[in-house]
Amino acid sequence: MVGDILREERERQRMTIPEIEEGTSIRASYIEAIESGEYDKMPGRVYAKGFVRNYANFLNLDSEEIVKQFVAEISPPVEVVEQTKEVTPEPKGKSFSVSGRRLEEVSNRFSSNHLVAAIIALAVLVGGFFYFKGSGTEVAQSDVTKPQEVQQVQQTKPETPAPAQPPAESVVATPAAAAPAPKVDGVNLQASFSDDCWMLVTVDGNVVYEGVITAGQVMDWKGNTNVNVRVGNAGAVDFVMNGQNFGKLGGDGDVVDKDFTR
Repeated sequence: MVGDILREERERQRMTIPEIEEGTSIRASYIEAIESGEYDKMPGRVYAKGFVRNYANFLNLDSEEIVKQFVAEISPPVEVVEQTKEVTPEPKGKSFSVSGRRLEEVSNRFSSNHLVAAIIALAVLVGGFFYFKGSGTEVAQSDVTKPQEVQQVQQTKPETPAPAQPPAESVVATPAAAAPAPKVDGVNLQASFSDDCWMLVTVDGNVVYEGVITAGQVMDWKGNTNVNVRVGNAGAVDFVMNGQNFGKLGGDGDVVDKDFTR
């Protein structure tokens, strides 16, 4: 186990947990959790990997190999269980039998009904044709005798366009004098998070925050003389103090301490 390797190497070098805490900026409780394999006490997987890497580097061990072994320990293989899907046979449709005599009766009745309907439709078409033929002549003759209507088209007089107004005189705005930058009292620290990050924040000697801040948040802390931060994932935070951009304090998984003073 990775914790046993780190603990045995620490004891071989005759170092105590407080000395490891001072040299790596990793809290003693997290060091004890790593050595005992109680990874659920860590603030998160990303930070745990960073703590293990920094711990191994501090003991002059192969940190990459230690981290690979650590990842293998916290990511057990997933058992794949093959499930056999039970196929239920679909119910067969009901079969219907029709005797030859019954089928012949149905066919004859269907043909008779269609024949009657066709005769009725033909009679309607013939009667309608002679009716409209006799009345159509009268309508045509009456239309010829009607006088043609003459429509008068009124011509509209075009409107005279209004005279163009002279262009207004352009007014040149005089830029106002830039206001002096406000004076900042004390330390105003702003942190923007691009990924989850564990932090310990101390303002003027008092701990004001400890925990994991999620990606996308922006936090502000104000102090009279100083604001100290301990970052568990330095590559996930950008800092700005009193308008001055400090950027990131390290890479992903790096544990970094920084004291911001005015």
